[in-house]
Amino acid sequence: MEIDKTLKRLEEGLAHWNIALDKVQRERFRRLTQLLLEWNERLSLTSITEPERIAIEHYLDSVAPLAFNLIGEETAVVDVGTGAGFPGLPLAIMCPKVSFTLVDATRKKVTYLQSVCSELGLTNVEVVWGRAEELAHQKAFREGFDVAVARAFGALDIVWECTIPFVKIGGIAIAYKGPKVDEELEIGKLTAPLVGGKVETVHKFILPTSELRRTLVIARKVESTHHRFPRRPGIPEKRPLRSLIKDKNAA
Repeated sequence: MEIDKTLKRLEEGLAHWNIALDKVQRERFRRLTQLLLEWNERLSLTSITEPERIAIEHYLDSVAPLAFNLIGEETAVVDVGTGAGFPGLPLAIMCPKVSFTLVDATRKKVTYLQSVCSELGLTNVEVVWGRAEELAHQKAFREGFDVAVARAFGALDIVWECTIPFVKIGGIAIAYKGPKVDEELEIGKLTAPLVGGKVETVHKFILPTSELRRTLVIARKVESTHHRFPRRPGIPEKRPLRSLIKDKNAA
């Protein structure tokens, strides 16, 4: 079966990081792949449908923080702008003792994610419909997580504004990036302090069993985020944090 190719490539890749799947995890990845492909015909969740590419570009990429011990047991993680559930779903499968909150603003994707979690029996996952810019101001979510993750979300200053407000002081925000991260890293370092963060580490690596270069940029939450952040929905993209620094310098 085609899905067997996905599982084989996933396990080969995880072995490079000394990570192994148990029977439950393996079956959940199998079912996740089936559901992703089935729902994709209706919702266009992903353009990546080849078995081995799913394993590498969705699953291995999603769980890369585990290779660097960035997510500990019994922590709380929020996946901001999760889309089709990446990186949140693969991480939740791999980390059953960690609680995950998957946030997305598209109702149809939230319906898909809720169905997947039910089918897979992922009791450690909550799916929330809403905009990150609004949810991060709610008491239930603001500074309530140990880790925030964001993949394919935008430039680093946009990622920081929409993730760091969710994180407790002492926690981290993880931005998933490609090989050209250096072009925006300086902006990321300059803007993280505006929302209470500090860029701490940059992990550059090649996804196992591939030639794809990836980067994880880690920002530590060092102080509470000012109540003005995040700004209204859409503003982080239209007027990113870097523009505030330029305005300040101009003044």
